[in-house]
Amino acid sequence: RAPLLPVVASLLATRSSHTDPARRLQIQEPRMALAQRLWKAMSRHYQKNVAGSLSEFGLKYDDIRIESDADYAKALDRLPHAELQLRARRMKRAFDVSFKRKALPPDLRALQKPLEGYAGPLIEEAKARRVERELLNTF
Repeated sequence: RAPLLPVVASLLATRSSHTDPARRLQIQEPRMALAQRLWKAMSRHYQKNVAGSLSEFGLKYDDIRIESDADYAKALDRLPHAELQLRARRMKRAFDVSFKRKALPPDLRALQKPLEGYAGPLIEEAKARRVERELLNTF
């Protein structure tokens, strides 16, 4: 019969290796890489679905963003007039297509670039200004 002390010591040694931060990092790295690959695959699939839905109505992703967001509202105020007109036309066309329950013609669908944004830099600028204003007003 073997004494229990070596068995307990070996169990404690293996358990302490899992609590070692370097060992834990070695174990978590492959898991994180797998999670990142899975996340990227899911995001590509989601973007493909969103792009298909938007091109069905002739919209861009920035067209369907929530307008009650203060940063987005400021960005819309700063958009050039021509871009605002294009946005309004896309929205009217989408309402028309939806109301008639018809699909956008294939030749127009092929021209659509739904994930190409037009308000991204303006939103970032508005957000940066808002954050700066909040920081200046806190003191």
